[in-house]
Amino acid sequence: MITTAVETPSPVTVRTAELACLEKLLDAAEARRSAVAEIASDPGTGKSRLLTALARRAERRGVRVLRGRCAEGASAVAHGPVIQAFSAWQGQQQRQEPDASGSSPADALLAHLARVPGQEDHRAAAGHCPYHEEARRLLAACLAAAPGGVLLILDDYHWADPGTAGLLDTLIHQPLPAGLAVAVAHRPRQTPAGLRALLQEGVEQGLVHLVELPSLDEEQSAALLRTDPGAPGLARLAERAGGVPLYLLALAEEEREPAAGAQPATVTGRLAVHLHTELEPLDETALTVARAAAVLGDTFTVDTVAEVAAADRSRACAVLGELRRRDLVRPTGEPDRLAFRHPLLRQGLYATTDACWRAGAHTRALAALRALGVPALELAPHIERAGTAADETDRRDLGTAARTALHLGRPTAAAHWLTVALRIDRAVARATESAPARGRGGASGTEELWQEVVRHLAAAGDADQVARLVREILAGPAVRTGPDRSDTVAYLASVLAALGRDEEAQILLAAELAAEPGPEPKAASLLQVRRQVAKVLAGQIPARADVERLTRLTAGAGPLAEAGALALSGLCAVLAGDTCAAERSLTAAAHLLDGLDEYGEPDDSGGFGAPDGPAVGPDPRDTAGTAGEPQSTLLLLLSWAEALMGWYGPAHGHAERALASVRARGDAHLLPPLLDTLGYVHYQSGRMADALLAAAECREVAEAAGRGDHVGLADAITAAAWAQLGRDNPAARRPRPGTEDPLKSPRTPLNSLLQAEAYLAAGNGEAALALLMPSREAWRVSEPVAVLAARGYELLAAAAVAADPDPAGVPTALVEEWAVHSADAAAAVGIAEQSGHALMARGHALLRRRQAAEAARAYAEAVELLGADSPAGTRARELARDLGGYPRGARGPEAQEPTLGELTVREREVAALAGEGRRTKDIALRLAVSPRTVDAHITRIYSKLGVNSRAELARLMALSG
Repeated sequence: MITTAVETPSPVTVRTAELACLEKLLDAAEARRSAVAEIASDPGTGKSRLLTALARRAERRGVRVLRGRCAEGASAVAHGPVIQAFSAWQGQQQRQEPDASGSSPADALLAHLARVPGQEDHRAAAGHCPYHEEARRLLAACLAAAPGGVLLILDDYHWADPGTAGLLDTLIHQPLPAGLAVAVAHRPRQTPAGLRALLQEGVEQGLVHLVELPSLDEEQSAALLRTDPGAPGLARLAERAGGVPLYLLALAEEEREPAAGAQPATVTGRLAVHLHTELEPLDETALTVARAAAVLGDTFTVDTVAEVAAADRSRACAVLGELRRRDLVRPTGEPDRLAFRHPLLRQGLYATTDACWRAGAHTRALAALRALGVPALELAPHIERAGTAADETDRRDLGTAARTALHLGRPTAAAHWLTVALRIDRAVARATESAPARGRGGASGTEELWQEVVRHLAAAGDADQVARLVREILAGPAVRTGPDRSDTVAYLASVLAALGRDEEAQILLAAELAAEPGPEPKAASLLQVRRQVAKVLAGQIPARADVERLTRLTAGAGPLAEAGALALSGLCAVLAGDTCAAERSLTAAAHLLDGLDEYGEPDDSGGFGAPDGPAVGPDPRDTAGTAGEPQSTLLLLLSWAEALMGWYGPAHGHAERALASVRARGDAHLLPPLLDTLGYVHYQSGRMADALLAAAECREVAEAAGRGDHVGLADAITAAAWAQLGRDNPAARRPRPGTEDPLKSPRTPLNSLLQAEAYLAAGNGEAALALLMPSREAWRVSEPVAVLAARGYELLAAAAVAADPDPAGVPTALVEEWAVHSADAAAAVGIAEQSGHALMARGHALLRRRQAAEAARAYAEAVELLGADSPAGTRARELARDLGGYPRGARGPEAQEPTLGELTVREREVAALAGEGRRTKDIALRLAVSPRTVDAHITRIYSKLGVNSRAELARLMALSG
């Protein structure tokens, strides 16, 4: 948004190139040569400012400036602008020596120009006009008294009287010997054909120099607004203004002081004066026709204008023709359709029209346009502003307009029309003292439509518009008293929280819990869970005590509320390093969530997704747009907590299951955290290509949604994955935003660890050490999150050894201290992956003491815990190989392969088919179950067998015979 001042203390021009061209007139005036320049451009392009700048330069150079302006309605006064110019000169100077007749040359010239020429004064076909010959002689006499030369400026030449036109013709074709520089400015579209021909002939003969004013470029626009060329919103403003300075200044002023509420925006400043000047000559009938055109919108026809103005068609046609001649309206590319010269003119005219007349005009416009069958998006503004009671047709058209706006990629416009529809619903409810039908898709379809609009706004990151729309949705009669109000509140709070508006989400949920009558007990329990979930979506961590209390509160409150409390409890526990408690909570949460179908209801198939058997038709719950969103959110929490525990197989299955549901519903607010979770799981599992794909999509959707935290994690995953592939990160070559970029988030522990791993994989230990220990002082190392502490200390030790192999760099004692911290942290959490990092840290310390054999053994043992395909496992394996502790080509120590004994009969069938490389859809058809059921089975199979992909599952099935 442009917030700098937009008015300058005095008129200036940013058209430096055009001004340089016009300065040639001053050179001619000083050299006593005659020259004529034509400045031609549309209204508002800066002709007058350019002439003022030229006049100031002329004065500084000692050239006398005479300025006259032609005016509409003054054509009866012959030579009006020339008389105006020389009268000002005469009034500023002392009287010159009179000639023999007793008058000065200036007096004589003014007297001559004031005389209306007779028939005998007109130029004959083969001769010169005596009247203008005498004017030339008197002008030459006047110029003799101006030693520095004279510049005559004639502005608004399109209103020139015949006498002025004739005199200019004479000066063009018979230049004065004493030299007179003339600058003529006009609007070509409003200049009569005869006057245009006069100047065009001079241009073609080389007697007139044409200076046209093109649209302002970005640098000129910035200079006019006194802001930086790269200022946010400048390019958009310049595009809306069409490069016209007058409109650019008005639009910048409008952005600084937007219209309040639903009041029509008006125009102020120079544009208001300009518009008043253009409209003043119009009579009342012409003004009524012009106002009717402004009511109709961007484009209009003669017939519709006549109907809205309640005027005779022939009269309306004649008025529109006059408005075209004045260049207030112009033809469009469509046959018989007209438009105002610029939307700001229509906006200004509309705002100055009487409000009561406007309302009636909108009613007439609505009837006329609806009879023509125009799209609902064109009818919507008239429905909103007609000021009459809306009917069923109006409400249906508003819903259609909102859907059309969504289809066109304009969610803000869709939100506006939805808001109007919701307000009409409230007005109807008040008038009838009863709410509209609560079935889905009522009169205006708002019960379904608001979900789609909110999702599009969330995808665009428009948190402000979502917040405004939330108030309208919850005030609607269908939601205010409907049975699904708690679900609606929870969903909207989830969206607000995911967009970073946690405070508003908490207020929303707290108000719903405190409402009278309040929600049912089970619904209230789920709302309490959603309050804590909202904090996580906003990037916060709930207080563990609050979550534990919530776990007790939700016991028996239904599987969804219980699962949510358990998932929250597990997440808080794992972040606190209490992995025993985390394991209990997460296992219980997974059992509950895996036993629910995609709508969060108990599954008839015995706990593995949708019921077995082919689907017989669409589930009626599919019309409930928010159904399934709570479960997807809880699966997101569960998968992230499982990833932190190192359970990458279950985490992958749960995240994929949630992602499929989120994509099907279009819940864009959940995409950034889900894609970040998947990207991290893929990376930790050694699937770098999948990690890059997930992180790239995450970055795109998170940037659009304004979530810098998710952008930061996606970037860290991307950098680490590219480094593991042994390639530079292509995205790193892009210009990165400056420090003022609102998306640039603070460094988080996990981001730092991933980036450090990227540096180490690239062989840059110095960069990794600088990232983890910026000041090279041990006490400045921030305490890592408990569950990541062992990994953090191991990376510090690895970076120190890689950056400073010589103990003279980072002291060996410090490396050993980090190894001890890593071992202690791993023992505290009891996670195999973290124990692998602790073994690596021990290897680094041994390597620093030059105990290569012992270090190699530590690295080899670490591979067994970390997994040969994981990034840390790959690093440990390479370190062991470099020390001779690994044979070349070996992936890692032989480990005890999991068996299939824990699988149920149905799970073995699914595992066998998946091991053959069959797709989910194929397996579902083979077993006569739904694809969702197959995915649920595979999630449980991954968890029981400790695998992370179908490739690993296929290998395990092959080994098991």
